[in-house]
Amino acid sequence: MKPSQLNTSTAEPLVQFVKDDPSEWGKKNRPSEELSAALKAPTSSDAKAKAVFEHCSGLMHNLMNEPVTETLIEDTSQPIIELAECIIADEEVSGSLLRITSHDYYTYTHCVNVGVKSLLIAKHILKTSDDNLMKDLGVGFFLHDIGKSKVDPGILNKPGKLSDEEFTIMRNHPERGAQLLKRANSLDEIRKITVLQHHEKIDGSGYPYGLKGKEFHQFGQICALADIYDALTAERSYKQGMTVFEALKLMKDKMSHHFDEKLFNSFIQLFIKESVQGGIS
Repeated sequence: MKPSQLNTSTAEPLVQFVKDDPSEWGKKNRPSEELSAALKAPTSSDAKAKAVFEHCSGLMHNLMNEPVTETLIEDTSQPIIELAECIIADEEVSGSLLRITSHDYYTYTHCVNVGVKSLLIAKHILKTSDDNLMKDLGVGFFLHDIGKSKVDPGILNKPGKLSDEEFTIMRNHPERGAQLLKRANSLDEIRKITVLQHHEKIDGSGYPYGLKGKEFHQFGQICALADIYDALTAERSYKQGMTVFEALKLMKDKMSHHFDEKLFNSFIQLFIKESVQGGIS
């Protein structure tokens, strides 16, 4: 198989609301256009959030199952930028998106969950008026795991512990993601941070570079927080997902030293606030 090709016969299944063959689904449904339409629709915040999540899932499924090109990245980025604009401007939709993200764990739904949650965390923590920064961050967060498009689905979906060889392959996905984006002329500084740093830890025990202290960029930490949280709360074939409370407690008890203390506390406060206001379970 050539490096630019992906075996779609072993691609992860789409979530239940998609019934077409995955190879044809994007052509029929054009998720980028439908996502843009959903963001502009005069519907309730919960209905809009559900539609946004569904179309984002289609968008990321297509991205993870096609050769990565500059055109594909541009087509994927535009609706994500529109989603970032919506999150910046609409508190109700932001809250609904935090509550509605899927607990089914496929790589593309994970990308959506992490992309959405990272944007919401960035909005809460950064409190920036720089809309262009938030848009660029949104694209970077959604693309954080693009390197997994070149990892064998048998490894990605293995029910249980990976072998040493499999774990080595898995640990290479940040660098492979950066290489993919670089070859597609789509690796800017923010994407480099989110793609390469979302498995780093502030104490130097992360990968791929073992960054320490200020070497671990704030944007990378935000993405890493969302990544861990989603992995803990997602349903897998071999484990039940944790509740919000269980995941936050585990992260606070076992992982708070992996992140800047102020940033980590702000992350916890966001979920506590939304749990009280919106009923996250």
